[in-house]
Amino acid sequence: MREDGRIARRAALGAALVALAACASSAAEEGVEIFVVIYAPGPSWVEGRPMREQDLRDHGVYIGRLRDEGRLFAGGGWVGADGGMALFLAGDRAAAEAMLAADPAVLSGVFVATLQHWRPRFRTQGPLP
Repeated sequence: MREDGRIARRAALGAALVALAACASSAAEEGVEIFVVIYAPGPSWVEGRPMREQDLRDHGVYIGRLRDEGRLFAGGGWVGADGGMALFLAGDRAAAEAMLAADPAVLSGVFVATLQHWRPRFRTQGPLP
């Protein structure tokens, strides 16, 4: 991976995490933890095809359902790069792992994903833009 791509992804992740921090304290008070999921092309990714042409329909439906159920704060693809990020809201790591394990894009191998438990220390008082 090119270094400029890594820098851009880290910057995007940082911006999203700062924005999420605005709602994090109320989530923690309710017993909800935040988990960051980083998606990257997996073994079933079709090389040479952009992300919009990958088999991600079921993944999109699944992520939308998590959002509707209140188990997803935000999610989406990187701008100008393959892969993306999601912010899961779950009671504990096992629940977040179960959510990720049920993701059709992970099950099919289109994406591989990493899961990190995140607890913000600093946050803004304003809402997410």
